[in-house]
Amino acid sequence: MRLSTIPCALACPAVFLTMLAVRSTGAGDLSTIPLIDGERAGDLNYWGGPFGIGNISSIAKQSVVVHSGQYAYRVDLGSIGSGGFGFFQTFSSGFGPSAAYRQTRNLDYFDLVGGYIRNETGTDFTLKFEIKDYRDSGSHQAFRRFEIPASGDWTNIEASLDLNASGWTVVGSPDLSRTFAISFIVEATHGPVDGLIYMDDIQLFEHGSLDIQTAPIREIATRIAHRQLDGLWSSRSRTHGLIPNTSHEVMKSAMNTTAGVLWLLPSAIRRGWVSQADADAYAGQLAATLNANLNQTTYLPSRFADLATAGPVANAEESTIDAAFLALALHQYKSLPTTSDALRQAIDDVQNRFQWDAFSEAGRFHMAYFPASGITPYSYDGYTNEGKVISLAAAVSEDHHIPIEANWNADTLRVRAHLADPGNSHLVHSSNQFRAPFSQALLNLFVDTSTRGVDNFPVRTLATNPWQNFVRYERDVAARLDQLGRNHLFQPDAGQGPQSYRQYSLYNNFDQPNLFMPWSVALALLAGADGAENALRTLLDSGLHGPLGPADSAQWATDATGPTDVPAYQDNWNLVLSTMALMEYLDGQNSASRFFASLSEVDASLDRVFLPSDFNGDGVVDGADFLVWQTGFGITAGATPAEGDADGDADVDRDDLSLWQRHFGDSLSNSDGVAAVPESPSVLLWLLVMIGQWSLVSGWHAERIGRTSLSLRRAKAVSLFFTLFT
Repeated sequence: MRLSTIPCALACPAVFLTMLAVRSTGAGDLSTIPLIDGERAGDLNYWGGPFGIGNISSIAKQSVVVHSGQYAYRVDLGSIGSGGFGFFQTFSSGFGPSAAYRQTRNLDYFDLVGGYIRNETGTDFTLKFEIKDYRDSGSHQAFRRFEIPASGDWTNIEASLDLNASGWTVVGSPDLSRTFAISFIVEATHGPVDGLIYMDDIQLFEHGSLDIQTAPIREIATRIAHRQLDGLWSSRSRTHGLIPNTSHEVMKSAMNTTAGVLWLLPSAIRRGWVSQADADAYAGQLAATLNANLNQTTYLPSRFADLATAGPVANAEESTIDAAFLALALHQYKSLPTTSDALRQAIDDVQNRFQWDAFSEAGRFHMAYFPASGITPYSYDGYTNEGKVISLAAAVSEDHHIPIEANWNADTLRVRAHLADPGNSHLVHSSNQFRAPFSQALLNLFVDTSTRGVDNFPVRTLATNPWQNFVRYERDVAARLDQLGRNHLFQPDAGQGPQSYRQYSLYNNFDQPNLFMPWSVALALLAGADGAENALRTLLDSGLHGPLGPADSAQWATDATGPTDVPAYQDNWNLVLSTMALMEYLDGQNSASRFFASLSEVDASLDRVFLPSDFNGDGVVDGADFLVWQTGFGITAGATPAEGDADGDADVDRDDLSLWQRHFGDSLSNSDGVAAVPESPSVLLWLLVMIGQWSLVSGWHAERIGRTSLSLRRAKAVSLFFTLFT
C-alpha cells in the first residue's frame, strides 16, 4: 500500500475556463487509465456504470475543489457516529430486474487501482475500499483499508489488484475477472465524522508503462485492441454468450456486437488473450443461443435480444445486415482447423437456419422483417457496403444459398466524389446522409478484396475495388481535415450525436462541425491515411480513452486546446468496429479477412463478381478491353475502370495490363473459381493485329483533335506491352 498527501489543487472558476475540458490524466503513459474523475458528460464512470449513494447524503460533480482537470466529486457524508460507517458505490453497468441483467468488468486485466481523496470533515477516518464480483455479495468480496487524515490535502491511495498481496482481506472467492461493484466505505474510527470529502482521479493501471508519443505505433495499437477486446469479452452474458448493445445498457444485447466478438476470437486466441477452450465453449454456447432465438423468430435471429432470456425484444426486428455479421462470424469459426467436428456441425446447423431467400427479390435484399408489418420494402440501394456483406453471407449458406452475383450490384445509388483531392475521388452513396467512414470499411473488415481489382458493376465509370475505394476515401478525409486545421481529429463517423444517431461524416456533419468519433481513428490507421498515427497519439494523450478504449464521441472546436462533451459510455458496435480494424492492421497477412477470402467457397463466390479487366463491361476480358487500357495508359489519378484501371487504384499503368493479361479470356459466365489464362504468345499474336488497327484509328484521332499526348501514351503503351509479353 502506498499512501501520501499532496497540496490541494484549489482553483477559482475563472481559472478553470482556461483549462482543458477533458484533462490528460496520466498524459503520456497509455497504461494510466481514468475510471472516475467527473470529466466526462453525465454521471457515469468510464465503464458506463452509475453511482449509488448508499447511506450517505449525496454525491455530485463540482468544479471548485479538484485534484486535476476541471471537475471532481464532492461527497456529503452527512453525520457518521463514532464507530459507525457511511458508504457509496460505483458499478460496472446499470441494473436490471435481476442479477442476470448485469455487465461485469475484468479487474484482473489491470495491475493497480489508485486515486485521490480529500478529507474536509475535520476528523481522521479509515477508508475501506471494497470490491465485489457479479454476485454482489458480502460472502465474496475483497477489501483493504487506508487512513485518510483530516489535513485538507489530497491523499493518494493506491493498491495492487493482486489479492494475494499484503493488505487485502479476502472473503469467500471473489472473481475479479467479473467485477460488478466497488464500494468506498468511510469508517469513523477516530470519532464522529461529519461533512464533506472529495474524490478525484480514480485510475486503473495496465501492466507495463507505454509512452504515447514515443512507443512504436503497433505497440500502441496492440494495447488498445487488447483493452477493447477484454472489455467486450468481460461484458458477455455467461448464460447465453450475448454481448450488450452499449456499455451502460443491461436489458438488451445486440447481434452485431455479438458477431463482432465471435469474429475477433481467432486472433485473440493466437495472441493469448482468450484460451482456445474458452473460445470453443463460447462458440458452442452461442450456437445454442441462436437456435433458441430462431425458435422464436420467423426468418433470422432477432436484431436485439433480451440479455437474460435471449428472446426477441421490442419490435422483434429481424435485420439482414445484423444476421449477415453473425453468419460470417459463424462461418469463419466453423472453418478454423482447430474447430472440432462436433462444434463445426453445431455451428453449421444454426448457420443454415438463416433464411436469406425470404429477403432476396429483384436483384436486392430487403432490409428487415417485423412481425407486425412483414418484410420491409426497403433495401441497401446505395454504396454503403451493407448489401455486399449480406450477399457474401447468403452466398456461403448451403440450405438458403443465394448466388453472390444475384444482389451484389443492388447499390446503384452511387456517385464519385471527393472532399479535397480529386486524385482520391471515390464512390459514396448518392445521398450525403449515408457517407460515414464505417460504411466504406465494412466489407473490408470481413473479406480481403485488395488483390482482386474492380468488381463487375455494369456502369464501368462507377465500378470500384472496395478496398481501394476505402483507402482513397480515408486519404481524402485526411486531406480535408488538414485543410480545416483539424488533422488530429479523425474523424466524424456514425454514432450518437447531441440529438440522435446519425451517419456523421465530413460530407454531412448534421450541423455538428466539432463532433468526431475517436474510436474511428482505427479505420484511418487501417487505411494508412496520412496523419492517422499522429492523430491516434494526440487523442490518447488528450485523455480521450478509458478502460474500454478510445471515447465514443467528442466535441472539439478547431482552435480549442482540448475536447468537450465526451460521453462516459461506449456504443459496443463502435467498439467492435474499432477493434476489428485494429486487429486487421496488426495481423497483416494473418488477418481474419485474408483467411476468410482464402476459403474455397468464398474465393469461388468472389470470382463471380470480380472481373477486373473487363473495362467496357461486356462481361468478357478480350482485346477490346486492351484497347481501352492502351487509350488510358499513363493516367496517374482519377482513372476509372472505363479508362483502363483494373486494380481500382485510380491510375492506368503496367499493373492494370498485367491483370488484363492474367484474366484474358475470362468471362462472368465461366468465373467458377478457375481463371482462363491464355498462353502469352496467343495473346501477342492476336494483339499485333489489334494494335495495328488501333494505331491507325487513334493516330488519326490524335491528329484531328491535336492531342499529341494521346500518341505519346500510345507509344509508351505499345513499348510496355512488348516489354511484358516478349
